[in-house]
Amino acid sequence: MQNTRTALINILNAEQVEPSGPAASMCEKIKARHQGRVQALLYYGSSLRAMNDPSKMLDFYVIIDSYFKTHKNPIRAVLNALIPPAVYYLENENPDGSLSTCKYSVMSLTAFERRTTKKAFLSTTWGRFSQPCVLLFPKDKTIHSRIQNARVNAILHMTSLTQPLVTTPISAVHFWAKGFLQSYRTELRPESSDSRSQEIVARYQDRYDKIMNILYGPANAQGEYSFPQSSRLKAVACKWGWGLRRVLGKPMNAVRVLNSAFTFSGGIDYVLHKVKSHSGVTLEISEGQRRHPVLWSPVLAWKLYQRGAFK
Repeated sequence: MQNTRTALINILNAEQVEPSGPAASMCEKIKARHQGRVQALLYYGSSLRAMNDPSKMLDFYVIIDSYFKTHKNPIRAVLNALIPPAVYYLENENPDGSLSTCKYSVMSLTAFERRTTKKAFLSTTWGRFSQPCVLLFPKDKTIHSRIQNARVNAILHMTSLTQPLVTTPISAVHFWAKGFLQSYRTELRPESSDSRSQEIVARYQDRYDKIMNILYGPANAQGEYSFPQSSRLKAVACKWGWGLRRVLGKPMNAVRVLNSAFTFSGGIDYVLHKVKSHSGVTLEISEGQRRHPVLWSPVLAWKLYQRGAFK
């Protein structure tokens, strides 16, 4: 198992790339905003896949050491600890006069490690970070090692909950697309279709082939991988587990997003626009709800759920 972990960490370390100028500058602004608390940043998402596209909003996970030392607002700190991650919005003007926008999620290192293992039922963290991302500005070698090992745990957990869904030899692209599709369906995401998940995986096909080689041995002549078949009971339990994640995950994701909406002006309207673009569901809100999105987030999430926003 140790050889497997080392091989997977080597893959993750080989994925490191230099961030673009705007991305690096945004990281410095985030670190300055949370002076002394940032342990590392993880750069991920569509802006990483479309490197140097100025129209893309930058996405980071900001790994910190303490919620209460990071957040000036103690209520915000408590919410971050109870419903991580907390999401912030940030803008930065680049030297050429262009404007970069950023959405970053704050999570403690211990929470990140816990939520990339089987201890975390919902796939929000282990589903996301079994995918490619770039580890930026780790505070020291120990932090670097802990984060990369947590990402290995995410990969191992993701494969363990995808394998029971597969009954025949399968390509790396179709295997990982099947797993990610299940994860996407538990969140408010636009990628909740089979073709879209395959497209995302195919972009990094070499990466996923290497991972499958390490975990399951070489592919056959058709480029497909085989593994011991799961018992019927395990397969049924796995399918039921993913179904329960869909039931719980989308409302939880909505509460988390709505809780974060007060971090920038017009945030609640941005969130409702995002919900509408993903589900077609609209919701009118009062000025009181707009001024206090944290207080009203459970109520608003329930109304959205009743209207079918999380199906």
